[in-house]
Amino acid sequence: MRRHSSGFTLLEMLVVIGVIGFLAAALVVAAVGLKARANIEKTSAMVRRLDTGCEAYHTRFQDYPGNYAKGAVPSISDDVTLYEYLAKPLVGIEGYTTAGAPKKKNLPPFVEISPSEVVGDTTATMVAKIIDAWQKPILYKLPGSVHGTNYPDHSKKFDIRSLGGDGVSIYDDLNPEDDVCNWTYDRK
Repeated sequence: MRRHSSGFTLLEMLVVIGVIGFLAAALVVAAVGLKARANIEKTSAMVRRLDTGCEAYHTRFQDYPGNYAKGAVPSISDDVTLYEYLAKPLVGIEGYTTAGAPKKKNLPPFVEISPSEVVGDTTATMVAKIIDAWQKPILYKLPGSVHGTNYPDHSKKFDIRSLGGDGVSIYDDLNPEDDVCNWTYDRK
């Protein structure tokens, strides 16, 4: 006589658990890759917005954000200039009165930045920083560099870049795929 079992054998259970474990591991790997790609895309969109803001600033003032108009040395490499010149309302001069005093006009920001895209005191001068998707500051350099080097290239106007999730420069990086910069945009 033969006994009929209505349950699963141990071997069948182990096979099912193994298949479920394999599928779960594949899903986790795919999710990590999607998160990294989403951070790159979000930061790339931010860099494009800042690049457009710099060009709008140039259209308005015939100068790029920085200290050119203030007579300072025209070389900037920092992480606070972009917020100061593009994301805060500015006061512009719209002519002069008959007495020779400047007529001031409040100008809206060139780029709208949400509070989640800024770190630091936004009410203080030269303190707040615009951050990327990895919560690291976005860097601004004026004049720009020759691509792949640190040598100035005055034809490049300016550089805007994020060092990516690893926070390492593209010059020193073994994984430059997460670095995002405006070098790839045609700004001729």
